Amino acid sequence: MKLDHGTEFVRELMGDEGKDQWLLVNPRMLIGLVGTVACYGWAFLMLGTSAFVPSAAAAGAAAGGPHLCFVLGAMAALAITWALSDFFSRRRRVQYALALVCTAAGAAGLWLALSGLWTLFSSVLLGAGFGLVYGLYGEFVCLNFHVSIKTYVLGIFCCALAACAGLLFAGAEMGFFFALVFPVVAFAAYACVFAFFHLGRQPVVDRRTSDARNRVAWRSYLATATAGMAAGFGLGCLLSTEFVHSWAYAIAEVLVVGTCAFLLVDACRKNRVNETITMRFFLPFAAVVAFPLMFAPPALKFVFAVLLLCGSLFPITCSLSAMCKHVALCDLSPIRAFSFGRLICLAGVAVGMALAFFGFSSEGMGGFTYETTSAAVVVVFMMLVIFSASFIMTEDNYPDETRIRRGADGATDEGAGSTTTGGAPIRRLEAAGEDGAEPATGEGAVARPGIFHIKCEIVARTYGLSNRQREVLGMLAKGRNADYITEKLIISSHTAKAHIYNIYQKTGVHSRQELMDLVEDTDVAAAGDMLQDILDDRA
Repeated sequence: MKLDHGTEFVRELMGDEGKDQWLLVNPRMLIGLVGTVACYGWAFLMLGTSAFVPSAAAAGAAAGGPHLCFVLGAMAALAITWALSDFFSRRRRVQYALALVCTAAGAAGLWLALSGLWTLFSSVLLGAGFGLVYGLYGEFVCLNFHVSIKTYVLGIFCCALAACAGLLFAGAEMGFFFALVFPVVAFAAYACVFAFFHLGRQPVVDRRTSDARNRVAWRSYLATATAGMAAGFGLGCLLSTEFVHSWAYAIAEVLVVGTCAFLLVDACRKNRVNETITMRFFLPFAAVVAFPLMFAPPALKFVFAVLLLCGSLFPITCSLSAMCKHVALCDLSPIRAFSFGRLICLAGVAVGMALAFFGFSSEGMGGFTYETTSAAVVVVFMMLVIFSASFIMTEDNYPDETRIRRGADGATDEGAGSTTTGGAPIRRLEAAGEDGAEPATGEGAVARPGIFHIKCEIVARTYGLSNRQREVLGMLAKGRNADYITEKLIISSHTAKAHIYNIYQKTGVHSRQELMDLVEDTDVAAAGDMLQDILDDRA
């Protein structure tokens, strides 16, 4: 995983002398990354194995019901989070507590396995717990890693999938307890992240403002759902034909991790695999790979299922990183936008898994033979893929940074089909409020005029900065370095670097550029009473 932000962070604090020194990794950020990896590992284990269903694992075969119920529970939680985004954005502790209760109840129910219905209900609860905490981690990722979001997302996927490989060595008897480690780590890490990064003080973007700024077209969501459907179809085929502790499943694990590793290397170097190109190549690939499933014997179906699953990782990871970056670029509500995007993806997963479980059941369904049902579901799957391809292969999906910035000047965005005056209100306010004049340098926060001062003051009050830290914040937000701050404030170099470090810790950023982005993206119109207090103080 690239450490661009960590490098800049260290060099700003250590100066040029630190170029050849060991990089200091922020332990607080590392805890958040570990929690995010655990959260994704939790989902991968539940979607691709029977580790969370001891009764099915002991029998050596997977039942489709618990997996589908887990997805449905996660979808319900994400839908509720999306609908009540204003409430949960201001009360993250409530969302965390609900997630903890649902997860504990679901895990206990799956362990006891009192009846078939109880197992399904427990799977729904476990899925709801995952969906709630998934939205919280989505917000954490959007707020902290948007500059190199694709690299971080792929690194998280690689680590999570590699961690899931431990199930191969845990054994069937210990599989449930191994899987239970993932939600435990996810909840423990988020509790630390919430305290470390002061997430309760993050500025809240209300749902109406967020929806007005959202520039994602319906084609993007259709592409995400199609990729999820392909992943669900591959997972359902694997779960129907294989069990975890087998050589076939070990091969599948290696190929999936290898695919994510390839994408990570590409992102760190030339970054040629983007979301639009991926979808254009993936959709024909999915149709071609799925076709042999109609004729392949059950013992070889896992080969094509693994290929389909590996191929789906290309658009899934690209669309996830594109969504997170879009949240940061357009200053959306992270909880609302992320929850809706992942809800669409999981809806595709549910459809794909349902088709696979119906078609690849060894007993057949509805009186039809195995050959008939498997061929029918493959045909349906291919038709859905072709239908999606007719809409999304000829257009860009998620708007990139260039198009968003062009929309900020009043241009019409092709993907959204509307004029985007709400997508970048900060730049328009700056142009209208200050006539392009740069604020005075080296002055205190109270003397700094215009919209720039107001945004710096909002950030300072939001994160509880001291008066001296507010002065340093204003200089950092204009791109000044530690030497400049030392000279202007007549303080020692050590004191200046200490102020910079404390500001980074309180705001949760890792570089001067991220701090500049934080100030620039501050929504003055959404400050409410805080804005009035600032104006009263200036008066």
